Amino acid sequence: MPTASNVKAERFWSAVPEHIWDSIREEFTLPTAADLETHFQSLGDREAMRRAVRAFIGEETFCPGFQLKDGHFQGPVLRLFDLAMSLKIPHNVFAAWMVSPLPAESRSRPVDMLHSMTLLQNSMAAFGDRYRPVEKRS
Repeated sequence: MPTASNVKAERFWSAVPEHIWDSIREEFTLPTAADLETHFQSLGDREAMRRAVRAFIGEETFCPGFQLKDGHFQGPVLRLFDLAMSLKIPHNVFAAWMVSPLPAESRSRPVDMLHSMTLLQNSMAAFGDRYRPVEKRS
């Protein structure tokens, strides 16, 4: 059942298919936001969750594990996430983009190409331009 936040996002962007969440869960983990917050509090980093990529699935909030390496946030993922937010790409759409093959890059996924930030930033900007719905004017 769609939540208020899902309905709002779906008005402008397509819903993320369930198989994407399943693949993230299987390959990277998909802990709840509460579990990730507890993890960072145990490390003494009380501000960490302000930077976290979140996915809103049903009534729960999750944090895709691809943003973590050795229990800490990966800088390149957070920089891409900041860009996504500035481009008004929703959290869920960003998470799906990170694990979806880029057509122009031999079908490589952004999550596998974090060493190619300029390419990923350009690809995300193009993605945002190509798929951002145009708002209707009354």
